Amino acid sequence: MRRPPKPAVTYTAAALAIGLAMTACGGGTGEGQAIDESGELVVDGEVIADAELLDAALEEGEVTIYTSLNEVTNDAIAEAFEEDTGISVSGVRTPTGRLYERIRTEDGGGNLPADIIAMPDESLWLELVESGLFSAHEVPSHDQIPEEFTSPDGLYYALNSAATVIAYNTEVIDPDAAPTSWAELPEVSRQGNIIGMVHASQGAGGWGLALFMRQAFGEQYWQELADSEPVLESSVGSLAERLGRGEIAVAAARVPEAGALQAQGAPVEFVWPTDGTPTFNFFIAQVAESGHPKAAQVYLNWAMSKRGQSVLAEEGLDFPVHPEAATAEINGEQLPTIDEVDIVSAASEDWISLRDDWIAEWNDVFGYRQ
Repeated sequence: MRRPPKPAVTYTAAALAIGLAMTACGGGTGEGQAIDESGELVVDGEVIADAELLDAALEEGEVTIYTSLNEVTNDAIAEAFEEDTGISVSGVRTPTGRLYERIRTEDGGGNLPADIIAMPDESLWLELVESGLFSAHEVPSHDQIPEEFTSPDGLYYALNSAATVIAYNTEVIDPDAAPTSWAELPEVSRQGNIIGMVHASQGAGGWGLALFMRQAFGEQYWQELADSEPVLESSVGSLAERLGRGEIAVAAARVPEAGALQAQGAPVEFVWPTDGTPTFNFFIAQVAESGHPKAAQVYLNWAMSKRGQSVLAEEGLDFPVHPEAATAEINGEQLPTIDEVDIVSAASEDWISLRDDWIAEWNDVFGYRQ
């Protein structure tokens, strides 16, 4: 996985002075910085913050992020943001369900320290939105972000779009026999190949896949797949480990995990299914009662900029939403852009209204007990 080239970064004189003071205290500023009389923080030719906002953010000195992004992506974003801005990053990274519960508990007790929250699962996210947790902030790149990745009330953005693909172990199943579509999975299993997937209540990925499969192929497809007795896992990470070890032949996997297996030398390949690639969004917003509101705005501006989106995409291997952001490479091959793949995104009303009943039905069909 490639790190984007170091950007051209400009600072106002006052901001640079504060940033240098932070360096002495361990906050640090990035290399290649220069004083620009415009007073704006500009990264890769894109304005991230004007002089007033940047000076105030640097005076706050830090931003606290609550997120369920994977560790590699999360660390890469934090490092690049600190390098570009001189603002320190701290916070919490944990799976979505636990993160949601922690946010509700801490917010209910009046002691939520988060400045920014980034997590998937539209059902849980909209519950946070409806609780009044976030404040509206329009990022400088707003007009470049496609409308489907912005909220109509201006409270949040889609940070990225995560895809689920078909991955397989080439030492367990002949590549010529490997499925290229979801419709083939039951038949591939009947031929003696073990299929693996996360269960429907696992989170955004599990529920999104279950929803896609039923809407695309009908309720009977669930039963056919369940009859093959697939391996069910509680996380994409543990599923990927079993695929890499050859314990399963084929898995409904995410691109980051498949790419990580390839980087480790595992005999794993993946395909973009010919009958559609289900995706779900990670969302990001500023907490209304943020302890570092100016630093939070700079972070949000940066995360939605070409630079931030490029770091996220190239390190995390998910689709960026900024149209000019770089895309990732795996083993020297460029991944397609979101416009080059047959993306299937569930309607918001279906994601929310069908979730509880359909997950209960899925559990019954697959014999899964939580």
